[in-house]
Amino acid sequence: MIRAINRALQGIEEVTGLLAALVMFLIMIIAAADVGMRYLFNSPFSWAYDLIALYLMTGLFYFALSGTFAHHAHVSVDILQHYMTPLQRRLSEIVVCALSLLLFAGIAYAGAGRALDSYIEDDVLAGLIPWPTWPSIALVPFGAGLLTLRLGLHLVAHLGTLITGTETIELTPVSGSPEAMEREMVE
Repeated sequence: MIRAINRALQGIEEVTGLLAALVMFLIMIIAAADVGMRYLFNSPFSWAYDLIALYLMTGLFYFALSGTFAHHAHVSVDILQHYMTPLQRRLSEIVVCALSLLLFAGIAYAGAGRALDSYIEDDVLAGLIPWPTWPSIALVPFGAGLLTLRLGLHLVAHLGTLITGTETIELTPVSGSPEAMEREMVE
């Protein structure tokens, strides 16, 4: 069951990772074209900043959020883990996943309510182009919700490993360890 859910989440995270890469590419193209238009023709794009700041940067962050966690690529402070046994590390992973799950579930819930309100009220940015705000706001509960699912899966897998003794999910390698060095070489 856990493996099937993990495969489904990995599939979604692959798609969102590709979307994040596409968004990053669009940011680069739009910013470069805007700079070119500004300095070559003294005619920058009036819409570039709002598009990038409102939609693309938000999409980049929230599309990549869950997949980055799944690959252990978020910044982590693991100084204490050097002194922990595998059991203690597993317990700390359970606590971190449980607390993070609560936090991101709250963010997803509040974000969904805010996005719905923005959609119903037809909120727009004041300016030359009346950009609707709800698509940008809707990216927050999407990304936070996907991360909540990933955290829930990791929590259940770590608890299952703790209870059964059969490793359902591996521990994150501690920085500087042979496992971490090997993982970095593979990636």
